[in-house]
Amino acid sequence: MTTTNSAPDQTSTQTQPTADPMLAVLQAQQAQMDAKLKIQQDQQALLAGALPASTATPNSGAFTVTGANPFPSQRLAYMELQEVARKIADKVNAKEPIIVYDQTEINSLVNYKAMIKMLTNLQTQVQGLQTEFDDNLHPAAQELLTLPQTPISAKALAGILAPGLALAGLKTVSDLIGMFRTNTTIAYSNFTADDAALTAAVLEHLNMAGKTVYQPALVPVQVIDDTSAFMDQLLAVQSALAKMLDQAGQDQAKLQQISDALGGYLQADQASQSNHDLIAAETDAAKRTALQTKQVGLDRMRDVTQQYALRLFGAAATSKMDVTTANILKAARDQFLKVLAGFVVSIAATATAFGTLQTALSTVTNTGSVTLTAILRAEKLMTIAKQTDVRILLVKTSVLGGSIVARTNSFTGGHLLFTGGAIANFTLFDATGAVKSSGVVVGESRKQEERY
Repeated sequence: MTTTNSAPDQTSTQTQPTADPMLAVLQAQQAQMDAKLKIQQDQQALLAGALPASTATPNSGAFTVTGANPFPSQRLAYMELQEVARKIADKVNAKEPIIVYDQTEINSLVNYKAMIKMLTNLQTQVQGLQTEFDDNLHPAAQELLTLPQTPISAKALAGILAPGLALAGLKTVSDLIGMFRTNTTIAYSNFTADDAALTAAVLEHLNMAGKTVYQPALVPVQVIDDTSAFMDQLLAVQSALAKMLDQAGQDQAKLQQISDALGGYLQADQASQSNHDLIAAETDAAKRTALQTKQVGLDRMRDVTQQYALRLFGAAATSKMDVTTANILKAARDQFLKVLAGFVVSIAATATAFGTLQTALSTVTNTGSVTLTAILRAEKLMTIAKQTDVRILLVKTSVLGGSIVARTNSFTGGHLLFTGGAIANFTLFDATGAVKSSGVVVGESRKQEERY
């Protein structure tokens, strides 16, 4: 029994599996790899939090770019604009002078041309009025200031119709002058800093080439030049109107004085005759005596007013004038005074409108400009435009600008890439509008890299 029972125990002890040493080694290696993987995952998480993902948007990531047009990009664009301007200047092979096209200034030339024609027409009308007054109205007035009376011709009364035409012409000139405006546009669009920069750069290269260039919108009037056809015409019209108004006013005053003197004489004579009738009809001796005493004073008044009227006519001291003659003289002068008064009123209205026009020319607007400055500038530009072989240059920026691209890298860091470029067009034509040359100049984009 004892031997039988001990055999199974020995058998079980001999058949139990023993531990594999390689398995233990592999398990240890796996544990180490798991630990390393955990460490790498933790490092990756740390790196992902420290560095942003690669992007082309400037305003995201670990840094921020402020402004839609950063200065480095603008600087690159204007540097390229200078090169574009040089190419344009090289293509402009025109003879001098060269006028930079400006829409407002060209419009001013058209307005100036129309205004000068209207002002010339107005000057002709005023000269016609002056001739009419000198040849007819003024001589007729002088004749009416003397004895004997000289009949007034029908031609002398025709001058009253002309001042209305001059006033209408002055209104037209005033409307044309009102069309001059402040220079706010250039080359079909609003005047911008980019257009000014391009124009300035082109003019610089043209000047370096020895060519004469005018930029009407920016060049002031030649203050050292005192010649101006426009101002001469204004002064001529003003002088003619002032002369007519002064002479007509003097003639009117003298004729009115004579008419009043004749009227005073007629009233005194009428009072004297009425008192004579009262004396003849009075039966009371005392009243008749009083009336006779009054008659002496009335006769004296009649004689004095008669002599006063005769002296105004320039007659001799011994000259006499009856009531019938005085009535005829007064009627003729009163009739001419109506004609002369109408002429004076018309001339005064024209002179007043002309004065208003002159005030408007020198008035400073709310934009700080003076209309007369624009007119004088247009006058100078017209003189330049009439020169032989003059050319008009139109320059305009089509594209001018740049951009910024932000790039990041885990190993090399962040990069800001600035870009900038320019595209411009030009047209060269003569004073008739015929195009001589034109083109588009494209600048190569410049790049600049900034590290942080």
